[in-house]
Amino acid sequence: MIPLNYNQLYYFHKIAELGSMVMASKKLLISSPALSMQLKELEEHLGIALFARVGNKLILTEAGSIVNEYARDIFKLGFELRDTLADRGKERLKIEIGCQDSIPKKIADELVAFLIESKNCKVILREGNWQQLLEKQMNFELDLILTNSVPAVNNSQIYETKLLCREKLIMVGHPKFKKKTLKDVPIILPTFDSSSRQKLDHYFRENNIVPDVVAEVEDKATEIDLALKGFGVISTMKPTVAHLLDQKLLVEFCALPEVEEEVWMILGKRKILNSLALFAMKNFKYSR
Repeated sequence: MIPLNYNQLYYFHKIAELGSMVMASKKLLISSPALSMQLKELEEHLGIALFARVGNKLILTEAGSIVNEYARDIFKLGFELRDTLADRGKERLKIEIGCQDSIPKKIADELVAFLIESKNCKVILREGNWQQLLEKQMNFELDLILTNSVPAVNNSQIYETKLLCREKLIMVGHPKFKKKTLKDVPIILPTFDSSSRQKLDHYFRENNIVPDVVAEVEDKATEIDLALKGFGVISTMKPTVAHLLDQKLLVEFCALPEVEEEVWMILGKRKILNSLALFAMKNFKYSR
C-alpha cells in the first residue's frame, strides 16, 4: 500500500477547517489549482470523495468527516510532539496556564509564585473565557486551566481535576453605600455565562430584589476596580478582597449563604503530560 501523504492530509484538513478552497490556498500560500490537485490525489489514494460541492461551498461528505476527525487528532499529536521536544534541553522547564477572566487574581498569583519558587521554571499565564481556554487546551496550547466552571466528569479531553476552593460569596462596595440596602444601590454583576451569575439571579428573585444593574463584567479585577471607584456593589469571595476590607476601602453589605463560587484546576489529556502541571495538581493548595 502506498503510504499516506501527510502534506495532502494537512491540505485537506485546512480546506475542511476553513470551508473554502480559496481561503485555504491563501492560508497555505499555495495556488488554488495546485491545492485542488493535491486534494484530488488524496481522494484517489483513499478511494473516496471527501467533499460535496453545494453552490459555492465545499461540504464534507460522511467519509470526509471521518477522515477529518483522524486528521485533527494526527496534527494535534504532531503539535504536542513539537512542543514537548522544544521544551527539552532548556535550562528552565515551561508551563502554560490558562486563567478564566472571573478567577480572582490572588489565586493565579499564588499558583505562579508556587511554581517559580518550587521548580525555578518559566510560567506563561494567559487569560480568557472558559470556551477560549478549553479550545486552547484541546489544541495543546495550555497545560493547566484555572476555572470557575465545574468540569464535566465524562469529558474525554480532561485527564485530572482538582477543586482548589469553595467559598460563599459576599456583597461588597464603596463605603459611601454603607447605610443602604441591596435594593437601593447600583449593582455590578458577572456576565451571564459566569458560573455564579445564575445563582445570583436566583438569590435576587428569592429575596424579592430587583437589582439596579449598571454593568455586567467578565473580569473579576475590573469588577473590583469599579467597586473601589464607587460605581456599584459586587459579589466576590471574601479572601479576594480581605485586604481591601481591612483597609476600609470596601465594606461588606451582606453574606450570600446560598451562593457559592468554586475554583477548579484542570489538567487536559496529552500523550506526555507536563511534569510541572502534574506537580501543581498534586502539591498546590490555595491559602485563603
